[in-house]
Amino acid sequence: MNKVRTYFISLIAGLAISGPAFADGIMLLGGTGQLGARVAKLLVEAGEDVTVLVRETSDRSALDGIRVDYVIGDMSDEDSIKAAFGGKPYRAVINTVRAPTEIPEFYLRSSTYVANAAKAAGVKQIIHHGAVGAGSNRMLHPDVPWGRVPGLEARMLDHGAAEEVFFSSGIPTTIIRNSRVWPDDTPPSGNAVLTEDRGTLTPITRADLARFTMECLDNPDCYGKVFHNKDDSLTWPPPSFVEGDGE
Repeated sequence: MNKVRTYFISLIAGLAISGPAFADGIMLLGGTGQLGARVAKLLVEAGEDVTVLVRETSDRSALDGIRVDYVIGDMSDEDSIKAAFGGKPYRAVINTVRAPTEIPEFYLRSSTYVANAAKAAGVKQIIHHGAVGAGSNRMLHPDVPWGRVPGLEARMLDHGAAEEVFFSSGIPTTIIRNSRVWPDDTPPSGNAVLTEDRGTLTPITRADLARFTMECLDNPDCYGKVFHNKDDSLTWPPPSFVEGDGE
């Protein structure tokens, strides 16, 4: 009897270690991108049950070797977003999507679809990776030539509109804004922090952005807040080094 009891205790312990540690999972948007894949890896290592929203044609190679589930959907299609949230319970949504530049008001429309579906599904937190300069925040950064880049001002307004949608949803929301991101293989600097000073404008690594995501997950100290990353140890990377994230 003791041997049988010991076997079952070992079996249960093994399942606890190898399987998800939480009852409700995480919906990850933009998980096939460079930032999203880093976030997925940290989530899985923490024992989370992670589901990544992908299109039929999405390149999933960035997630090779990471134990995640997939659900088919399109951020531009409301019905598919509703369906994506219907498969199993999620306690948090993490949005790392970078919008296609050719789609006007992508952030506003996709955030509306996500917020509505998440609220109906009982999601308890949204973490949204946004951009420094979103909405009226660009006024705090007058040295940035917002008007010189075609479409950039409209894009920043779109970012701001999406943030307002998430905050208005009633779901505890955390916004993490970034600006220029160092190449994907750049290790964490060890000096990056989150600040509520919205006048902050520094570069960041994706490794640190992923770490910030984990620090804010299930953390009431992050609810209802807009953060900027701050890392004074990094210089600005050349624009040619910057690559897009997400779908």
